[in-house]
Amino acid sequence: MIYLRKKGKKMTSKQYTTILNILLDIIKRLYLGEKLTTKNIANDYEVSVRTAQRYIKYLESAGFNIQREGMYYYLTTIVDENQEVLFETIEAIIKNAGLEKDIMPLLKKLKIINKESVFYSKLDIEKVDINLFSTLESAIREKKVVKIQYKKDNKILTLTLKPLKITNFEGYWYLNALDMKNKYITLHLKSIQNVKIENKTFKVKKDILKNLEKAVNIWFDPTKETIQVELFADEYATKYLERLPISSTQKIIKNSDNTSTIYVEITDKMEILRKLLMWIPNLVVIEPKWLKEEVDSMIDSYIEKFKN
Repeated sequence: MIYLRKKGKKMTSKQYTTILNILLDIIKRLYLGEKLTTKNIANDYEVSVRTAQRYIKYLESAGFNIQREGMYYYLTTIVDENQEVLFETIEAIIKNAGLEKDIMPLLKKLKIINKESVFYSKLDIEKVDINLFSTLESAIREKKVVKIQYKKDNKILTLTLKPLKITNFEGYWYLNALDMKNKYITLHLKSIQNVKIENKTFKVKKDILKNLEKAVNIWFDPTKETIQVELFADEYATKYLERLPISSTQKIIKNSDNTSTIYVEITDKMEILRKLLMWIPNLVVIEPKWLKEEVDSMIDSYIEKFKN
């Protein structure tokens, strides 16, 4: 998730994107001597095998000496110091996201960036007009109401909103906001146009903003009561979910046989359904019963479909 800051302001310490987090985690795992297949990467980070192959190519083109033995990829040497790797990777992603003009000066304050970087990264991050970012960011910071036009299903809607955050999930940019009846909505940023900041301020409950930090995808709603989900994870799932948690609310209780019970909080079933389906059979729903029944029903329907 990314929260933008104005030029000259101190930026959040959080990583810029989910993709960046994944790449850095892969680098760390390879650096520690782990051997990975594209299927491992696909399962661990909830991406397709094709995307996992692209991740390997990103790292190879960046200069990492990645070798292949059968289906397994491993790292023999690393191109530079860990901090250099971090900065160069961030730099490449910033350029691709179209944020170079505003963000690069901040990085230059932290390190001297080589004019000829060995790193290049063509990541699937949606590009959005920086002026749209700046306008919405100003409204968010000053807590001012905005009036926008929003393209949805080939129609142009005029909406009046209380903007809360600019977020990025899986490479796509979104605006999290409340409407004038305080209903929470998430809007695709590239579908927003003609933003006008109104001369009207608003207040928002602190718990709503705090809850937004728990969001892992667009289905999260910080205004709803959370639902606790209990999962059983086998040894394989436990190992990788310790590295890359399902969400910031995840709690793991490990068993003596290296399996575990995992607890997470959700506000909508869609927050977790895809992850559950991708982790079959390594992750099983224990509670709530209605979620377990829905997952089981989806599996049965899928099996039945391919029987015929």
